[in-house]
Amino acid sequence: MGERAHYVIKDGGSWELYYSQWGGYSIELDMLPGPEFAERFARGQRRVDAWMNECECSGAALIDRGERRLLWFSDCLDGPAYRAAALAALRRTWPAGWRLDWAYDGLREIAGAVGQDERGVRRWSGIPVPDDIRTPEQFMAALPQFELNPDVYPPGSELPRELPIPVPPVRPAEEASPATLVTVVRGGVTRAYMVRATASMVIENGAASLDAYRDWSPVVSWPAFPDEGVHLDADAESAGVWTLRTLDRVLDEAGAHWPGWQWTPWQDRYHEHLALAAGAIVLPVPDQAAGLRSLAAEFERHQKLDAGTRGAATSLAVVGALTSAAEAAEARLRTAIDNMCAHRPADVTAEERALVRSAFDALS
Repeated sequence: MGERAHYVIKDGGSWELYYSQWGGYSIELDMLPGPEFAERFARGQRRVDAWMNECECSGAALIDRGERRLLWFSDCLDGPAYRAAALAALRRTWPAGWRLDWAYDGLREIAGAVGQDERGVRRWSGIPVPDDIRTPEQFMAALPQFELNPDVYPPGSELPRELPIPVPPVRPAEEASPATLVTVVRGGVTRAYMVRATASMVIENGAASLDAYRDWSPVVSWPAFPDEGVHLDADAESAGVWTLRTLDRVLDEAGAHWPGWQWTPWQDRYHEHLALAAGAIVLPVPDQAAGLRSLAAEFERHQKLDAGTRGAATSLAVVGALTSAAEAAEARLRTAIDNMCAHRPADVTAEERALVRSAFDALS
């Protein structure tokens, strides 16, 4: 449980790494008051030596004092209008001369920016097989939550030391679920689909996945604006991708998944995708004013009760309920709450709060 975040403070050739259990959903709110507050907040978190991997990390920020650069990302910004408001407000609250960059390749990009081997923060590529397990039967007996395909791992065969995690196939999205916009050009006709997968997964499914879309009904409208999109021009063997989140270096491997294709990273420029979609789908226009109002409300709420306090309180309530239930059943429950409380809010000064509010006013 948590919304885990890393904060990195870099000065010249040295850097320090910090961890919060609850900061990932509120990175933008803790960066808004400017670099002095951002550093003060980051230093208040738990100092650590080991990095999370990108599956565990919901957000991260690198504050580079020497280069005057903020490099950050969050998986949890609430839609394009809210995200645009956060980026615009940050440009007003951080002093001139600071570079404010979105880490489109996520935690790997931040680790690489301080000279770390990016492979150390990659998501898991497989499930390690314990040394004392050799066959599929032994594996499933020890780990009954897993079922191995007998066509891939025949009974009695020797397992590899790591079982690769397959990429989930692309499937049509439902209107209530998060979705990625995928447009496919084939025979000069552009069709749109909403996919229940991230943009990275769409790319990792490879060129063979184009056949899957043939059996789908095209989508001509969608009630929610997507967070990501992929354009696949099968006629020209060219493609583009945009995201409001992160791609985690997937384009470095796109050539292996799409041999002969040319890929263009659009960062967050979804307008380029919609222009190529040529009216194949109608999406709602992001409400920029509503995004700013939402950001302002979240900032004020965050000063009264931040995400870490809410999360820790919820977790402690759950632990309390489980403990009571265990005691009623005459059982003992061991709890470890170190990480649950690994988050420390910081007080915003009156001047810092006024700076943020003036930025909101200027953008209104």
